[in-house]
Amino acid sequence: MSISPEVRTLDDFRTTGRSIRAFCSHYFVCSHDAQLRLDLLAFHLGWSFDFYNGRDRLATRLRCSVCGWYHPTFALGHANKATGFAGTHSAGFDPLPADTLRHLQEQRTAAMAGEIPWVGIRKGGRKFGR
Repeated sequence: MSISPEVRTLDDFRTTGRSIRAFCSHYFVCSHDAQLRLDLLAFHLGWSFDFYNGRDRLATRLRCSVCGWYHPTFALGHANKATGFAGTHSAGFDPLPADTLRHLQEQRTAAMAGEIPWVGIRKGGRKFGR
């Protein structure tokens, strides 16, 4: 099932009962997602805002409320409908506070400080191309 081409503006999304979900693109640190409030988007962008032509501009303005990362990815669906099971990515996830996420990222960075990157440098074994 796809959304018909007539559903383009925020007003079209509202009148057809469709929704826009934003997913944080800071994948390894945060996996927050939320349904965007069309009335709030319309307040800032206008009901005639064309989502398909302006989604890149919209992504630069939206910020994750958990970790503060910009440029979310979007998914379109029906308003107020619970998202279905999508494998382990949506099974029982409990978002962490932003301070905890920052602390975890600092720990990862410190733990990997002395490691050699896994791409480009081989630790023994056959060297291809020789």
